[in-house]
Amino acid sequence: MAKKEKHVIEVKYLDLKKRFKAGEMSIEEVDQITCELIAELAILTERNVTEIDGTSIDLYKDRVWWIVENAGLLPEYRDEDDIVDELDDKDDDYYKVEEDEFEIDDSKFYR
Repeated sequence: MAKKEKHVIEVKYLDLKKRFKAGEMSIEEVDQITCELIAELAILTERNVTEIDGTSIDLYKDRVWWIVENAGLLPEYRDEDDIVDELDDKDDDYYKVEEDEFEIDDSKFYR
């Protein structure tokens, strides 16, 4: 009996996983392959595909996401507390009253 061919997503994922764990890939290669896999998984999801050769498509999504996270492809997470701290650190003198204020003689304008 002939051996069943693996789905292209399974082949790409297994190759990515093996090479990523071995450290054989640059960050650009990991980014490129994970982007391709995410795009292909998105297309299958839109077509209501739920399994690839008996394996849940959500499991493949989780596996690819794990690689994305561990490769450092995501920007640093910043929550609201970090943003508030940054704003507090800045010298905001917009509402600050200047000491060198001067008065305008309004009588010149109302004759």
